Amino acid sequence: MEDRKTIFTYIGETFATYGIIVFLFVLITAGIGKDAEGYSTFFTFGNRAMSLHTLLQLLGLAVVISVCRNVLFDDRWIRSMSMLARNVLFFLIITVTIVLFVILFGWFPINDMKAWIGFFISFAVSSTVAVVLSRIRERAENDKMNRALEKYNGGK
Repeated sequence: MEDRKTIFTYIGETFATYGIIVFLFVLITAGIGKDAEGYSTFFTFGNRAMSLHTLLQLLGLAVVISVCRNVLFDDRWIRSMSMLARNVLFFLIITVTIVLFVILFGWFPINDMKAWIGFFISFAVSSTVAVVLSRIRERAENDKMNRALEKYNGGK
């Protein structure tokens, strides 16, 4: 049985997502920030730092991801939609959000085809990794529940 979620559960999920996003961007900034300085608002300070604006934008992205995850993957909200449809909708919403952020916040020049290709490749790779890790975690949780159920049924 799942524990009841509180506001602190949602805040924790949001900041866990934010931490992962910021960590990835710290690695990117450290790796290519010096060469990309002036090219993107992410690299305003080159590889020396990330701006407050960038950190707040990434927090906004983490909030969108967390809200979508909690709405789309909680059966209390949507019972009739298949898991495949939920996943497709989730990644579609996140993709649209990131595209809007690219345009609104100048994450990279919107007319640079290489940047868009790089974005879609990195998004596809990171999304695939996230899905695989989620499936592994889900299977581990299911196995744990099945073992507990077998132990419970075996004790009767």
